[in-house]
Amino acid sequence: MRVASIKNFRLRFTKALVYCLVSLCYVVSHAETITLVGEDSWYPYSAVKDGQNRGFAVDVIRAAYAAVKIDVKFIATPYSRCLMLVQSGQELGCFDSLKDAKLEPDFIFHKEPIFKASVGIYARTDSPQTRVSKINVQELHKYVIGVTHGYTYGTAFESDTRIVREPAPSDLSNLRKLLLGRSDYSLIYTRIADYLNSIHPEEFKGKIQQVGILVEDSLYVSFSKRRPESSRYANALDQGLRLIKANGVYAVIEKKWARPEH
Repeated sequence: MRVASIKNFRLRFTKALVYCLVSLCYVVSHAETITLVGEDSWYPYSAVKDGQNRGFAVDVIRAAYAAVKIDVKFIATPYSRCLMLVQSGQELGCFDSLKDAKLEPDFIFHKEPIFKASVGIYARTDSPQTRVSKINVQELHKYVIGVTHGYTYGTAFESDTRIVREPAPSDLSNLRKLLLGRSDYSLIYTRIADYLNSIHPEEFKGKIQQVGILVEDSLYVSFSKRRPESSRYANALDQGLRLIKANGVYAVIEKKWARPEH
């Protein structure tokens, strides 16, 4: 009886140990799955396509975190809501954000950029303004400038209160307002403008032109200051980005998105 009792005890102990180990693995694996918020209509960087988050930034972030053994789930919202959810602590991080004077005080940023991009200055082709390689911010004081709600456009632009802004709910609406004469110039990231031109040729072909570049800057994930884990995941993203840039994965993703599908 005593031998049987010992065997039963060992069996129960072994089962309990296995259960604990399995439970621990479950907890650890789930602790290393995070959720980030990406914009729902900023293709080819981040947008909802076929019911999923897709885009260059989505692929880069996923690959960077995978390189440090962290899984990422994505949800999509308009960018202004994306920032609100993160700033309030409801979500961990939002992308793609400029690290400028408007956002930097309210968010935690990693150091290694996801990518660099240019904000183009667009005008109607019948505009009397001449084509230049770069328009100084001070030159924008005389005009109404179309911007997209919630976006930021670099420290110089954001800190200049003399600029008259005409906000629009999306980049597409921003360009449409330009054509309607509601604004003199529109600020749109160049790759976004190229994509919108390609899918709306009947609206924009031959009617708008890029007349300058406002700023070329790096974009990041903005992490919540209200979440204690933010610094850890910001540092992990930096580590992952360095790894995929060194091992060639980043270059493969760049090549994939050089000519994005519609």
